[in-house]
Amino acid sequence: MNSPYGNYDPYSAPQDMFAIDAELSERLSFLRKVYIHVFGAILLMVGIIFCLFQTGANMALLQMMGQHIWISLLVFMGVSWIAQKMAFSGASAATQYAGLGLYAGVQALISAPILTFAVRFDPDLIGQAAFATVLLTGGLTLFVLVSKKDFSFLGGALWVAGLALFAVAIGSAFFGFSLGLGMSIGVVALMCGYILYETSLIMKHLPTTAHVAGALMIFGSIATLFREILYLLIRLNDD
Repeated sequence: MNSPYGNYDPYSAPQDMFAIDAELSERLSFLRKVYIHVFGAILLMVGIIFCLFQTGANMALLQMMGQHIWISLLVFMGVSWIAQKMAFSGASAATQYAGLGLYAGVQALISAPILTFAVRFDPDLIGQAAFATVLLTGGLTLFVLVSKKDFSFLGGALWVAGLALFAVAIGSAFFGFSLGLGMSIGVVALMCGYILYETSLIMKHLPTTAHVAGALMIFGSIATLFREILYLLIRLNDD
């Protein structure tokens, strides 16, 4: 079976097999490693955010994101692309981990402004958003595992939907209309679709040694889902 993204194997060992072809115990071990690394990336992101709050850099990021959103967006997209290239390169394990660490850092920088606003608005919403993110991610992952369906066919549709949402965001910036709740709901739905899609890729199209690449893949969707749920809760409680 060929991966739709090429060679994910960071060790290039000839005996490696795709998760779908492995024994049940090996598949479960692989999935456990993926989510251990996701948890590690989340801890790293939280640690970086804590340092940003302690140093006051979160306020500078909040101001920068508000006044120079397009520059910030381009920088974050560029660094994220580099991080993913590092993790998906099929290079050494050290390079894979560097990519995951870099991506966690980028996610921390993107998340700090909305968390800063949430702390001022209602800190309880952060816990509620985290709980909702865990429930959605766990439920969608369990659905893929129990149903045994392959959702990798969603890739093209999700890509088009993402471009459409990005176009709406650009239109809002240029023409001054409000994105409202619809945009956040759309991004939440998109991330749920990506979790289905990426979980299928992890279980059916990655070799059992590619747990770092699998973690990076789904970590980004989980972090984005958390931010959009938090933003949605803020908007709902602000009305």
